[in-house]
Formats: sequence, C-alpha cells, structure tokens
Amino acid sequence: MTTLCRRAFVSIAATMTITLALGACVSAPSRPALEPISTEAHPLTIRFDNLGRERVDVYLIGAKREWLLGRIAPGAIVSLQLPDGALEEGSMMVQLAVIAGERLTFAAARHARAVLTVAQPASTILSQRWTFSQGNLISLRH
Repeated sequence: MTTLCRRAFVSIAATMTITLALGACVSAPSRPALEPISTEAHPLTIRFDNLGRERVDVYLIGAKREWLLGRIAPGAIVSLQLPDGALEEGSMMVQLAVIAGERLTFAAARHARAVLTVAQPASTILSQRWTFSQGNLISLRH
C-alpha cells in the first residue's frame, strides 16, 4: 500500500509542477489602452542640464514677477516644474535666467552674473531642452 501512496503523491506533485510551469508561460490579459495625457492634469516642465562645475539657480522671468525654478547641482539633469501662476499673469513672454555659484536673489533679471535668454513665448521655452555649460545657456529643440 505504501507504493500506491507514493505514486499518488508523485502524480499530484508532478501535476502541480506542470500546472505552475504552464501558468507561468501564460501572459496576463492586456490592459485597455490609456487615454492621452492631458497637459492640464500634469505640470509643465523644462528639461535642464547643468554641465558646469558650479551649482546654478534657474529662474523664470515674467513681465511682473520672477520665480525660482530650482537649484541644480553640477552635472545634474533635471525637469524643472513651472509654478501654477507663472503663465497666468497676462504676458506670455518669459525669459530664463541662470546664475552660477551665487546666493538666491529676488532680482535675478538684474543680477550682474545672470545669463538671460531673450524674451520669448512660454511655449517656445517649454519646447526646448536647456543646457548650461562654461557660462553659456544653450537651447536645443526636443
């Protein structure tokens, strides 16, 4: 009788192993396609590469106000999020200002060491990848 019990146990173990192996080969059901991402649901960002040797502060300069977008360490690549009210203040013409190795300021547009872009539509600034290297601010189209 012990032989019959062993055979039954081996048969059950073999069946379970085969079932688990086949189950691992079966793919999961596909998910339905996701809807397109709305820009209103996700914040607007600017890609910024700091290829310099100093920490830099990046500012967005509007017609009436300036916003600190972030401090970027040397060699870092980041996505800087635009503040909620940055593009709602009437003028859509903005500039980026980069100041390397200095303390934070409330007047980045007038800072002696600021590297500024020309005033341009916010959509143009958002559509570019920005790189700071050797004291120069360079833009590349995505």
